[in-house]
Amino acid sequence: MRIGRYRGSADGERLGVVLGQAGALSVLDLGAALAARGGQMPFENTMDALIDSGERGLQAARDAIEWAQRAGEAAWFRPEPEVPWLVPIRVRNCIAGGRNFAAHRNETLEYWTKQGAKLHSEIPMAFIKLSNVMVPTRSTVKRPPETEWFDYEIEATAVIGRSVERISEDKALSAVFGYTIMNDLSARELQRKEMANQSIVLGKNFPGFGPLGPWITTSDEIPDPAALELELRVNGEVRQKTDCRNMIFSFAALVAHWSLMGLARGDLITTGSPEGVAIGQPDPLPFYLKPGDVVEAEVAQVGILETRIG
Repeated sequence: MRIGRYRGSADGERLGVVLGQAGALSVLDLGAALAARGGQMPFENTMDALIDSGERGLQAARDAIEWAQRAGEAAWFRPEPEVPWLVPIRVRNCIAGGRNFAAHRNETLEYWTKQGAKLHSEIPMAFIKLSNVMVPTRSTVKRPPETEWFDYEIEATAVIGRSVERISEDKALSAVFGYTIMNDLSARELQRKEMANQSIVLGKNFPGFGPLGPWITTSDEIPDPAALELELRVNGEVRQKTDCRNMIFSFAALVAHWSLMGLARGDLITTGSPEGVAIGQPDPLPFYLKPGDVVEAEVAQVGILETRIG
């Protein structure tokens, strides 16, 4: 199931189920279908409530989707480009992975070691992406005046669905509700200065620096997240392309490791980004994002997260 949150006309958040194939996507108002089919909602019409309802709620949603496609009213469906999407979940915390694709780690190795960074792979590396910088698909993100080295990073993202602490790696994926996409936007000048000071905060957390979405594909449709296929394009030009088999630490390893501090519904864990970022180019300046650019971050099994640069 591909499901996201969107802004209702008068009553706040609604849940939309994405149907069809790329180029001809439609969105079903899940709440309308559930109410019409059953008369009583099996859960509140929010993503939080759907996740908390567990398999019972997901099965009710699946049954309503199948019924609506046969007997639903036309008013329950709308073309996907017309949907005013929100970020797909109310984010609690975001643990953003770093240097978790070997080729990306290697393309930036010389640059960051010159800044004093110590690179190793004994445990996963990460930083915090603040929830208030998350913006939905088709948002315009302004390049801050403090940076001209404005970089992109596609990251597949696990959405945690239940509270876990010290979960084993072999059971870790059971805590994942589904998968979405983040574009980890970065102000590289500030990141460089911060990393020389052994920190990463502002360079990753200007307003809008966390495009997230466009929706979530539930984990039952992605039994092997290592097969997730990633591609990032700027103005149609492919800049990053790989799959999650090239990760150093798997999704299960990441979830198990970060569960040492406790995870809960609404937490995000990103993979880190593959090679192809601007700062990894021999001449990075032409690759940095500029006002007017359109960035498409695609995970084939999820969708396309679009961001416009202002």
